[in-house]
Amino acid sequence: MNFKNYLVLVLMLFGSTLLRSQESDSLSYSEKLNSGEYYPNVNLSESEVKFPLEVQVGIDLRELRDVDIKNPHFYSRLTARLFYEVDTAVLDDNSDTIFLYGFGAGGFDLVDLIYPEHDKKYHGRFIYDKFFSESRQDSLIEWAFYMENQFPHKWDLRDYPFDQQKLRFIFESKEDSSVLRLVPPTDRPTEIVEGSSLYLKDGLVVTGINTESEYIPGEYEDFIEGSRQMINQRFIINVLVDRKGSFLYFKLFFGGFLSFLISYLAFYIDSSFFETRITLSIGGIFGAVGNKYVVENTMPAIQVLTKADIINNLVIVFIILNIFIVIGQHTKSIQLGAFERNNFAARFIISAFVVLNLFIAYF
Repeated sequence: MNFKNYLVLVLMLFGSTLLRSQESDSLSYSEKLNSGEYYPNVNLSESEVKFPLEVQVGIDLRELRDVDIKNPHFYSRLTARLFYEVDTAVLDDNSDTIFLYGFGAGGFDLVDLIYPEHDKKYHGRFIYDKFFSESRQDSLIEWAFYMENQFPHKWDLRDYPFDQQKLRFIFESKEDSSVLRLVPPTDRPTEIVEGSSLYLKDGLVVTGINTESEYIPGEYEDFIEGSRQMINQRFIINVLVDRKGSFLYFKLFFGGFLSFLISYLAFYIDSSFFETRITLSIGGIFGAVGNKYVVENTMPAIQVLTKADIINNLVIVFIILNIFIVIGQHTKSIQLGAFERNNFAARFIISAFVVLNLFIAYF
């Protein structure tokens, strides 16, 4: 082939490619999406369905136990339920498998429930159920499965002993968020089944259930706008477990408060009895440090500052402040102003101590 023929061939190929590109560019975004040539590679007409498709996700909680501050997991039995609009789902000949317009068979080709792979015991069952919403009059198809397993839990103890824990059940979409969205159910909300077994320790109580979403990068795919990573949605159902902190508050810090009161009594002893006053104050330090050690032993090793740590440190700081005032009242070289009077010092210290403890507890 001579150079002239070669050049003609190259120009023909380039022109053909350019023509196809122009034809492709002349298509609207919706036409490209429904062409089947781009992700999600499903040939749909605008009259049938529009993206993103929605799958409603909920659970029926049947049992909850092993919720303990020293456990990195909890145990639960539940029924997970996925709801599809009939308009976007069809059944096979046996009426026992859901196909969502080419995305595969079954609810869990689209959505995964994240849980540890070891020691799992579960079985799924298909529920083909059409029911109608009173508000929208839309028919839904339900896919459900039953599971019992240990679920991992990361304790957030920054507000301990006034903390609220979120026991997380995480569902992850296998499709891009532009194509598939996981949403809370509208007709059958997530609930704790009546008569369920909640083996929670005294002081813990389930206060509610809420949902949230996270988005994480996935595999690379060819989208209309170019090649990029899929953005997969994580739909999280949180079972909220609250701690009745008032009783635990006094149980944990009674020793520390008693130590503070011992040092506080120094303000009711005449300033001339310096040795008695300083002995009471220093004795309170030992009690407060001992109580701090006891509180820390009730908790797992963590690397964050908790409200329990703040309260313990506050008790120690106030006892040291009491000692400083006692020494200042006895030493003429230290001028304390109004704190030279026991009456004023006592009122100020007890007021500041109570206000700061309430602030820590409620904010």
